[in-house]
Amino acid sequence: MSSERLKPLEAGDPKQVGGYRLLARLGAGGMGRVYLGRSKGGRRVAVKVIHPHLAEDAQFRRRFRAEVAAVRRVGGIHTVQVVDAGADADPPWLVTEYIAGPSLHDAVGECGAFPAAAVAALGAGLAEGLMAIHERGVVHRDLKPGNVLLAQDGPRIIDFGIARALDAASQTTRTSVAGTPGFMSPEQLRGREVGPAGDVFCLAAVLAFAATGRRPFGEGPVEALGYRVVNEEPDLTGVPEPLLPLIASGLEKRPEDRPGLGAFLERCSALAEGGDAPLPAPVSTMIDTWVAETEVLAPPPPDEPGSGRRFPPLGRLGLPVAAAVGVLLVALAVWAVGDDGSTPATSEAVTTAQQTSVSPAPVPGKRSETPTPTPTPTPTSDPVRKAFEKISAGDCLDAYERPTGGWSRSKPRAVGCGRSDAHLKVLKVTRDSSGCLRHGADLDGELWWSYGEDADEIALCVQRQFHTGECFLATKGEKKNTVAISNRDLMTSWPCRDGSAPEEYDFVLRITAFTDGPCPPGGRRVDWEIRGRTLCTRIV
Repeated sequence: MSSERLKPLEAGDPKQVGGYRLLARLGAGGMGRVYLGRSKGGRRVAVKVIHPHLAEDAQFRRRFRAEVAAVRRVGGIHTVQVVDAGADADPPWLVTEYIAGPSLHDAVGECGAFPAAAVAALGAGLAEGLMAIHERGVVHRDLKPGNVLLAQDGPRIIDFGIARALDAASQTTRTSVAGTPGFMSPEQLRGREVGPAGDVFCLAAVLAFAATGRRPFGEGPVEALGYRVVNEEPDLTGVPEPLLPLIASGLEKRPEDRPGLGAFLERCSALAEGGDAPLPAPVSTMIDTWVAETEVLAPPPPDEPGSGRRFPPLGRLGLPVAAAVGVLLVALAVWAVGDDGSTPATSEAVTTAQQTSVSPAPVPGKRSETPTPTPTPTPTSDPVRKAFEKISAGDCLDAYERPTGGWSRSKPRAVGCGRSDAHLKVLKVTRDSSGCLRHGADLDGELWWSYGEDADEIALCVQRQFHTGECFLATKGEKKNTVAISNRDLMTSWPCRDGSAPEEYDFVLRITAFTDGPCPPGGRRVDWEIRGRTLCTRIV
């Protein structure tokens, strides 16, 4: 798995900024473009070059200069140190230490939601980093998955404090409020003073994203997201039960109702057994591959720890040796930038490297055979259809039915069936959604999710998976004091809070068991016969 953020320099990119030689593109954000660079002493750094339209704003430059001076004093684990800046340059630039690893946004997008222990370890690290930032009188104001980097030795917070300089430019132009919709606190959206409690709100939103793979206030236009953050409750469906109270309290609307960072650090550390919980294996592989590609581009200087080897041991990449060598060969061809500042390899060299293969070692007594090349599949221009075609019978999906209709995701994504957000299981894949109907079954918790029409239709016959502690929606029955549900109601997922049922629904039901035996005793209990078993629920 190769990095999606390490990209070669383009024709219009600078080759050097403030004495730092640029090697590759790392990404871009609201303030500018970020590059992988190297100092004159050989240290790898991240160089952020500010957008020209911001550089022209005198107020932005003043705030940028003041914020850089403040954050350069910030130090502590789980933060990225600012090492240099050119506030008066044209355009301005900022240099921080370089962290070889993907952002939390990229990791979750590529590998899915994290398990509870990994989310807790992430929360402990981020809380510790924010506490170090706050001790210096700095408030981050824009903590989001894209501003959290995942390294081999833990998470790192980037861009702390600088968001206030961007906010000054935004207020000058009256076009926006600095920050990321869906992760900003209500007080920031209202244009009020933002203190440490604002970062607590952002932290809780980030942890909810890591635990579920989605934003707690959904997707959509900036205005819609802002309205939900200020006026509506977050969707915390799928957040592991041990973390749910902590994350929910961190997302309270009023700053004074949120817990402090100390509470996050203590609770998350306990759940993660001191922060030693491992990341999911695909994420660890992603990080290791990123490190390998970085060392191809910019080998560490001789005095840097761990510089006794050019590449990490291939076994640590989490890939077969041949595959790992293939990754590095392609990286070398695409990225070969010598110490003399030579340009990246030509397309001819890239083609040659991509055609290179590593032959397997001969097996005694077995005739050597030339492997048949695997044909390259024809690419499709429809990403939704491509996502449907990846799904197979037996896969589990992290989607549920929204109360207003439609699935919670625009396209299906397979997740581990043991995860708390594995809401659906695919029974079969068919070209006709009518094949998903089971005649005579009144209540079985089964529906279909289809894409396309007629001969082009792809249909997933899905079955609801029932997790103890999760909630769904129901309505009043025809008879007095009764509760009614349909197959579509069973597919919904909703926060387990009294009185929170949306319009058109009357009840929130919490699942207490899905069993072959009797249901647990208790008041406000409603039991259902589904697929030959009993679904035990209670009215919240």
